[in-house]
Amino acid sequence: MPTTESPGRKSPWLILGVLSMGFFMTLLDMTIVNIALPHVMSGVHASLDEGLWVFSAYILGYATLLIVAGRLGDLFGPRRVYLYGLALFVLASCACGVAPNAGVLIAARAVQGIGGAMLAPQILPIVTMVFLPSKWGAAFGFTGALSGLAVLTGPTLGGVIVSYLDWRWIFYLNLPIGLATAYLVIKHVDDYRPGKRQPLAIAPTALLILGLTGLAFGLIEGERLDWGPTAWAAIGAGLLLLAWFAIDQRRHQRSGPLLPFDLLRLRNFASANIVAAIMGFSMLGAFLPISMYLQIVLGMSPLRAGFTIAAMPLTSALVAGVGGKLSDRGNGKAVILTGLACFTAGLGSFILVTGTDTGTLRLLGPFVLTGFGMGLVFSPLFSVGMRQVPPPQAGVASGLVNTAQEVGGLLASAAIGAVLSMRLSSGLRHWVDQQAEALPAEARDGFKQAFAPLTDGALKIGSGGAPPTATGADPAQGAKVQDAFADAFTSAMHSGLLLPVALLAVGWVAAFVLIRDVPQPSFGAPKPPPGSRKTAAAEPA
Repeated sequence: MPTTESPGRKSPWLILGVLSMGFFMTLLDMTIVNIALPHVMSGVHASLDEGLWVFSAYILGYATLLIVAGRLGDLFGPRRVYLYGLALFVLASCACGVAPNAGVLIAARAVQGIGGAMLAPQILPIVTMVFLPSKWGAAFGFTGALSGLAVLTGPTLGGVIVSYLDWRWIFYLNLPIGLATAYLVIKHVDDYRPGKRQPLAIAPTALLILGLTGLAFGLIEGERLDWGPTAWAAIGAGLLLLAWFAIDQRRHQRSGPLLPFDLLRLRNFASANIVAAIMGFSMLGAFLPISMYLQIVLGMSPLRAGFTIAAMPLTSALVAGVGGKLSDRGNGKAVILTGLACFTAGLGSFILVTGTDTGTLRLLGPFVLTGFGMGLVFSPLFSVGMRQVPPPQAGVASGLVNTAQEVGGLLASAAIGAVLSMRLSSGLRHWVDQQAEALPAEARDGFKQAFAPLTDGALKIGSGGAPPTATGADPAQGAKVQDAFADAFTSAMHSGLLLPVALLAVGWVAAFVLIRDVPQPSFGAPKPPPGSRKTAAAEPA
């Protein structure tokens, strides 16, 4: 029979709410930079590829350490690791705020991601210990909705901050929020323990980090390096290291692997990882070019762009609760499939309606449809995926699902960033070549050289929108340059967004084939071992 909450024991929803404050903050920082990126790039004099690294360094640090952070929670307790991760995240945020150049900012963003990685996987194990399994759908629906809401709210909040303060305040605001979160966690969250210790697996973690770093470096820097030997060597080395990681994990399945294959044999859990990776790729990969498009091509202010994108998080938040309730009733698969279909349709319709002069009202339909899809996917995804996972393995499982989502986002920022940079430079080169053909032969080389900053793969985009007219060019060419840039960027964005659209279609097929609606697990929430401050309280049914 379900237990009731005893006097003096804290509500599971209070515990979840407190932990979610830090979780929301770390997820928010993935996309809050997007809307401010033109201003950030101007402030630290960054090129387009350096701007992509400001975005990708955070995800790289976050994605590659989630699994080992889950193991740290198993060893030392989720609450303790959560607090250490929160402290590191806040300190790195302050370093981001004072960064004098792109290099320091990128390094601080990577450390910020490491802090977020330590924090994030500690929440789901505690959820499985303080909530009855019959309530997991609602609890996981809350955290899933929070994930989507944080990722989608980032651009809106970033637009407000950039418009009324300064881009550095998107990092400074983490200090008071982090201090308040630490106080509430210490006061309200007990030292719950999952009851199973796992080795840290340092060497496999290093292989995973180096492999993903090499792959990301090659994709992001490929255009700047003219897709020469260095770029392809980095991509090849990254793939080899990831293959080595997979072989190593296969050999160590009986001795505490970093990637336990027995969890991946659980059909729904494996499906959740696939869908999470595709959602991570689609969300983070789409919002970077969309945020830049609204400001650079359509000329929106950061504030207006943020409020335009707000249609997505508002819709997502409204439908997320419904998705969680339907999942608890055994309809998780249908909800996920509906959400994936709506997300795919939303991005596809955005590609169809956008041009260099698209009005705001034409964007609202695609944004609402996209937000509707995200809200439906994230609500049941964790509940469906975690139902067959025993609570002692919740830390590792949580790390795996979050890693899948963030690796998807990392690959998206690299792949879509590469497509964006390549197509943008190619489009501008084509325009310059066309303009040069109208000049006398002896003037063509000089004309092309004057526009080299627009076509050499190291394009600098500032807060004022498109890059200025090339040095030495006729000032009358300025308007034409702006128009050519807008055309090239819009075309590049469309090409980049085709990647998440195609992957979402694949994700729908995978979810349809693999996911099964299974009953709630029969095991209850385990009690912390002797020595912990309090026993876990299960929520009344």
